[in-house]
Amino acid sequence: MIEPIQYIFALLIIFGAYFIFGISGFGSSIISVPLLVLMYPLQSVVPMMVIIDICASMYIGKKSSQDANLKELKWLFPFSLLGMILGIVLLVEAPSDPLLIILGCFAAINGARVLWQRNSEMTDPINRWWAAPFGFFGGVFTALFATGGAIYASYLGLRIGDPKIVRATMAFAILILTSLRLTFMLITGLILSWPVIGLAICLMPATFLGIWAGTHVHTKLNKMAMQVAYGTILLFSGTALLVRQLF
Repeated sequence: MIEPIQYIFALLIIFGAYFIFGISGFGSSIISVPLLVLMYPLQSVVPMMVIIDICASMYIGKKSSQDANLKELKWLFPFSLLGMILGIVLLVEAPSDPLLIILGCFAAINGARVLWQRNSEMTDPINRWWAAPFGFFGGVFTALFATGGAIYASYLGLRIGDPKIVRATMAFAILILTSLRLTFMLITGLILSWPVIGLAICLMPATFLGIWAGTHVHTKLNKMAMQVAYGTILLFSGTALLVRQLF
């Protein structure tokens, strides 16, 4: 049974997360998961986000696929697949408490990084072989916490200079990665739960409202203001999760 107060907070979290997704093409899970696990178990939140992400990324990804840089994704995905296999094993077998501490650290560190680098400009692109570590760890965090988007965005931002192409490539990447996550979740049975499916369905209105709002403002919003908001939310959500787990 869904508690009304928890449901209202979950709606607000999902709306904010997919507002960011509508603007940037990524970021929904790394914002929402650290906050949602304050109310729901990690093993329920991650498969629930798979259901929501597959619907959201199909909408954004199909519309953006013509602008995506598919050559970069061809280098990332083989390493991502290896990382996702390890991530699924950890999600099924490992205890939740240390995983949540890792998630809190990951979100807080990424928030601090975004705030620190908000004024930085891209220099020369990094070597393409950096796809190996970025892809592998992105796959681990994608399967384990549904939060690998920040890692992929970091790599693509260091390889591609055009923000429009980065957004389109990220959106298309999330469409493919979410489909892989769905396959793994079906194989392991994590997603075959009526409470998980029911909660995902109940949160869909906030998902699409957030995407609609974000999509309509992404060309008008100041980039620095967006980075400050994104970084602050990440830092807050990660810190809140760490406080809850450690104290």
